[in-house]
Amino acid sequence: MRRRAKSSRRRAEPRAAAAGPRPPGASAGQDLESTLSGAAAALGVALPPAFPAVRVDDESFWDGGIYSNTPIEVVLDDKPRRNSLIFSANVWHPRGPEPESIMQVLARHKDIQFASRANSHVARQKQIHRMRHIIRELGQHVPAKKRDEPEVRELLDYGCASVMHVIPLSVPRLDGEDHTKDIDFSPHGIRARWQAGYADTRRVIEWAPWRRQVDAMDGIIVHEEVL
Repeated sequence: MRRRAKSSRRRAEPRAAAAGPRPPGASAGQDLESTLSGAAAALGVALPPAFPAVRVDDESFWDGGIYSNTPIEVVLDDKPRRNSLIFSANVWHPRGPEPESIMQVLARHKDIQFASRANSHVARQKQIHRMRHIIRELGQHVPAKKRDEPEVRELLDYGCASVMHVIPLSVPRLDGEDHTKDIDFSPHGIRARWQAGYADTRRVIEWAPWRRQVDAMDGIIVHEEVL
């Protein structure tokens, strides 16, 4: 997702397989995936106020992280839905120590702002997917002849049996970090977070909590206890 720099409306990120705005200098005949790669890379670091918006054709865009830093709903809403194992990395912490300075206040404010949004998205998706499983289960009680009716078939199409396991990974807090940690591209910061994520991911894979039996009505299972 990309956020407009001069508008409150959202614009969907162009995908390689779909029509979208061409980066400056790209011709209509060029392969869309290759021509978008440069613009996508630039948009990925267009974080205000450190970096300016990126202009694509006649519009300016900032990185979509200022709207949704962990847009997990894009995966959960993908079609066709299929069984999935999702590792969700988040640099923002929903819980933390009480701030004691203005800089710590700014950091906690940003943590809560972005972490809460991710949590609310997942909670809503859990409700939606549970309802889809309920619709699928109810469909089993509809007579076969009735299920073949177009109106009933359309309603039953809202049901599904897919199960998605979400593994939340929180990057570690580093000494001295503040509310600008999302634009910390220092060698030390990158290395520390990369190593922590690698270690956490290996530990989760060895544990493999997604292999446990789950409630048949649950479409999304969040394994918050894994780390």
